[in-house]
Amino acid sequence: MKPKYLLLSSTVLLTACQSTGQTSTSNEMIEQVYVIEQQSAQRLAESSLQLAQKFESYCVKQADKREVEEQWQQTMHSWMALQGQERGPEAALALNWNIQFWPDKKNTTGRKMSQLLQQDLSWNSKLIQQQSVTAQGLGAVEWLLFDQSSTLPQPEACQLGNAITRNLALNTQKIEQAWQVNPWSEFDQTMWLNEYIALLANQLDYSMKKLSRPLAKIGQPRPYFAESWRSEKSLTWLKYNVEAMRTLYIANGVGLDNYLRKQGHAELADRINDHFDSTLASWPASSSLFAALQTKSGYQDTLSLYNKLEYLKYLIHEEVAIELNIVIGFNATDGD
Repeated sequence: MKPKYLLLSSTVLLTACQSTGQTSTSNEMIEQVYVIEQQSAQRLAESSLQLAQKFESYCVKQADKREVEEQWQQTMHSWMALQGQERGPEAALALNWNIQFWPDKKNTTGRKMSQLLQQDLSWNSKLIQQQSVTAQGLGAVEWLLFDQSSTLPQPEACQLGNAITRNLALNTQKIEQAWQVNPWSEFDQTMWLNEYIALLANQLDYSMKKLSRPLAKIGQPRPYFAESWRSEKSLTWLKYNVEAMRTLYIANGVGLDNYLRKQGHAELADRINDHFDSTLASWPASSSLFAALQTKSGYQDTLSLYNKLEYLKYLIHEEVAIELNIVIGFNATDGD
């Protein structure tokens, strides 16, 4: 009987060690992904504050407009790390539309901004908060900086722009504050893996729609559906999306890539990692999706890029989910 008790004790000990090891791995992944998200929120808040300051300086001191345009681009860059995500603090996710209204299928931002410029009001952050989200975010600032209908640096446009950028800074500060607390700290490993993969999958779905909407039907593109077509930066932002997803996937060496390898799926991890690298390495030289869709070759290049993202989606939605027994649910961009 003694050997049986010894065997039972060893089994319990081994199970406990495995459980402790899994918990440690899960906690490490959660912490690293959280740090990445928290830092992204911090960069967004800092960048949007600088945008508000530079916009005001441009209007008051007649500073170089290019400085404002570059700062707007920096803020968009920061936003791409969080754009399209549907996992995290509810207080942060609730502000997504306030930060950027997209897709803008009917030029709602352009029409709304033109209307606001015609109103005889002394614009401030409080008044902007009472307007629709189409006039509150980064798209509204882009319209002021790049659209031919904008009257910058006329006083009415400057006052409106100052109000929008200040309100944007306030909203991104709220996002940063929401990320001060780790929303996943109480998750067990199963809950976390579902959340983590959904975080990647939702952002990837959103990024693909940034191509599929302007691609539309074969041979009948809709270039005005492209994100940031006025500034001709659509493909640049999309590249930043993919880079951000890769950062989350690696998570400083302890993310999903490392977890797959530990679970005996090194070949799958290699394929995902290699596909991220090859997609980024072969990225189109042009930053303008609007311009690319004007030519047959540009359309084909864009379609090729979409297919690359579709394969990445297959790897994450299908192969990773199956290997780790994860069910990926629908997201808010499905069906529209």
